[in-house]
Amino acid sequence: MKRDAIQLVRSIYRANKAKDKVVYLEAFLDDFELLKFEIRLCVDMKILAVKNQAGLSGLMDSIGKQITDWRNANR
Repeated sequence: MKRDAIQLVRSIYRANKAKDKVVYLEAFLDDFELLKFEIRLCVDMKILAVKNQAGLSGLMDSIGKQITDWRNANR
């Protein structure tokens, strides 16, 4: 999960530098969905408390909306 999170940061960095940001923002959104899935798995496997997932879910919803708006603005 740490590697996946670092990959997300790399996608944001690349999107900031690129003329065609949409490619990197789409990659971010794909990787972001995988990370959300991994978090759900951690809850199912009792590695992460449901309370912690609830806090993360709010943050991840906010991030997802920001990236989606950024992508849509660059289409």
